[in-house]
Order: sequence, then structure tokens, then C-alpha cells
Amino acid sequence: MKLLSIDEFMTHIHDMAQDLGEDVEVLSLGTSRSGHVIEALKISHLPCRAVFLGFAHPNEPLCEPIMEAIIQEATARQSSDNDEYWYLVPVWDVDGALTNQAWWSDTISIGRMIDHWYRPAPSEQVEWTFPLNYGGIHFNQPLPETDAVRRLINRTDPELLVSLHNGVFPGAYALISERGSQLAPQIGEVFHTYGLAPKAHCPIPYVDTFAQGVFGLPHAHLEIDYLRNLEPEGAISFYDNGGASFDYVDASCLSLVMELPMFQWIGRASGNSPIRRRELAARQIQLWESFEQDLADAFTDPELLHSTHPLLSSPRYFYRRRETDIATIRKGLADAMNNDGPAQDADLQNYIATLFTVSTHYSQLVRGGGRYTATAESIRRELEMLAKDYLDVLDTRTVRNTGRAILRHLLDGMR
Repeated sequence: MKLLSIDEFMTHIHDMAQDLGEDVEVLSLGTSRSGHVIEALKISHLPCRAVFLGFAHPNEPLCEPIMEAIIQEATARQSSDNDEYWYLVPVWDVDGALTNQAWWSDTISIGRMIDHWYRPAPSEQVEWTFPLNYGGIHFNQPLPETDAVRRLINRTDPELLVSLHNGVFPGAYALISERGSQLAPQIGEVFHTYGLAPKAHCPIPYVDTFAQGVFGLPHAHLEIDYLRNLEPEGAISFYDNGGASFDYVDASCLSLVMELPMFQWIGRASGNSPIRRRELAARQIQLWESFEQDLADAFTDPELLHSTHPLLSSPRYFYRRRETDIATIRKGLADAMNNDGPAQDADLQNYIATLFTVSTHYSQLVRGGGRYTATAESIRRELEMLAKDYLDVLDTRTVRNTGRAILRHLLDGMR
């Protein structure tokens, strides 16, 4: 997989846009918290009003090849008979993307990802700070980047909104608004066509399933209702963010979140695996408990707890919601804990994903001023060993082709 630094990516996108001549206009939507310009490409003579958001999360760079595919599809669908526009925001969270680019603009590896990973808490994510007023939760402090896209949405009133995200480990999926649920089987088939195993179960527990690998959007009101019903009571107390872009648009807008993986699965855990499902589940719970305890020990330091270092926002968020996380994880692994059969691929994939989540948060904690622990080191060693045996980086062509095929189904379904 070859991904570009942010400067290289923007240069590449501008070069592609030049081929469209007078049919494309470069707009400045605003500036980031660090003063970087947030750009949009406005492409004319297209069949619907659409907004495409790249780098909605700063650690999700697969939007690069998909943004290329969007421009290619725009070129193919342009016609003098069309009078609508597409607005492409190649790098929405530009500050965060610049922080992360060290791990993808060279050879991608699990070690490089851990060493340079940055993802902030939801209240500091551009995708989760749109205005929100639901069930006693009031949020009206959009980040400058969020406000820039909010103004774009207000001005354009899009018929289609696509937010480009990605996961890390195997399991492709998409999240789509209810009005697009009839397209779910076709989108799910796209994953099979390009050799991407779709997720059988959505990692978000409170959304609908429309087809294998295609689920409902995780609207803020659904998450709030879900959290209110969790034990222990007070699980909603840490909710301090707003809504997402798909919360903000009108219900008549078709919205889609694309979640393609960075790695493909090359190992086989099922069959003769010596590891039992209940054993792996127990190890996963123990891993989370050790992580939560290390967070609790770290944040007894008032200076660390109240530090404004950006790398600390996400570990601190996990610290504040630790009781809810443990309860949710135990609930999710309950079936596996009662199953003495051999571990399946899905069990091992889930375990590896947990090792990665914990490792990146340890990394952010340490780089933000916390102490490196023996637990963090052992988890990282285990993760890198498993990744070498079971994972391989996906190629950009597969990502590009998959993204474009999904886009075609969306556009054809809107006719």
C-alpha cells in the first residue's frame, strides 16, 4: 500500500482536478485550530448535489485512494445537461492528519502505527462536534473545522453526504441512512467482489443490520439512548461531544460512512487451534482490566489528569469511561466465555484489534507525559508477533476500486 503525505496528497488531488479545467473550483472553507486552510474542490455539471469528506478522523488515511476514485467518477458522470455540484473536502481534520502522517507516508507497519498514532477524544474530533440537543445532552461548541463543513452543508443542502473513514483490521463495512437501506445488498456484494470479507456483526451495538457488512448509521440519539440503559448507572456522564455530519444533514439526504480495512487476513485460526474461545475471551478481559488499572494509576497524577497535551485526550476519555467499557466488553464476550470450542478467525481478529487499541492508547499516554509500563511492552510484543503471522497490508487498488463501486451504487440508486 502506497499512501501519501498530506502535502503530496493535496498536490496530487490538485493535479487531478486540473484535468477538469474550468469545471472545478478550489474553495477555502475556513482554517483549522492550527491555522491550516481547509480546502474544498467544487466540481460542476454533475447529476446531484453531494459532499464528500476525507480525513473525517485524523488516523484514517484510506480516504486518499477513495478521493481519487471520486474524482474519476465525477469525470465519468459530467454532462452539460447536469447543473449540480460535488464538493470534495480532501483533508477535513488537517491538523490531526499532519500529526499521523509519519506512520503512513513510509512503509506501513504495526510498530510505526503505534509509535506515531494520534486520535483525540470524541469532543475534539471534527466528525463528532456538530450541534446536538437530545435527551438532556446539549452541545453547541463546534470546532473550527466542524464549523467550516457545517457552513458548507448549510450552503449546499446536499442530496448525498459521504464521510470517508476506515478501520485497521479485516472486516469491511458501511453505515448508511435508512432511506438507503435498499442498497445494502448491493453494497455488501461489492465487498465480496473485491475480496474483502464483510463484517458479520457491526462493532457498534446499537445500529440496525441491513445486510452483511452494511448497517445503520450510529446517530448520536441512538448512542445516548444506549448509554442510558447500560449498567452501571451514570454511563452517560462522560458524554461531552456533539453529533456527526450525518446527524446534522436533513433526513432527506442520503448519507453513507465507508469503513474499509487497512489489513487483510492471511492466517487461519479455526479448526485445529490450540486456543479455546473462552481462554481467548478471558485473556481479552484481563488485558482491558490491566489497561484500565494502568490508566487509573497514571491519572492519579493531577498534572497529567488536567494536562492540555493533545495526545492525552483519548487515554483520559478511556479512563473516565472505564467502568462502562469493562461492563460492555464483558457483555460482548459473554457467549465466548461460555464456549470451550477452538478459537475462530473472528475471535482472534477481535483479540488482535483489542491489542492494537490498547497499544495505541499506551503510546499516546507515554508520548503525552505518562509512564511506560511492562504491560504496555508485553502487549506490543504480542501484537507485532500476531500481526506478522496473520495480517498483510491491503493494496490501494482494491481500496480505490471498492470505494468507486460503492459510490456507483449510491449514485445509480438515487436516479
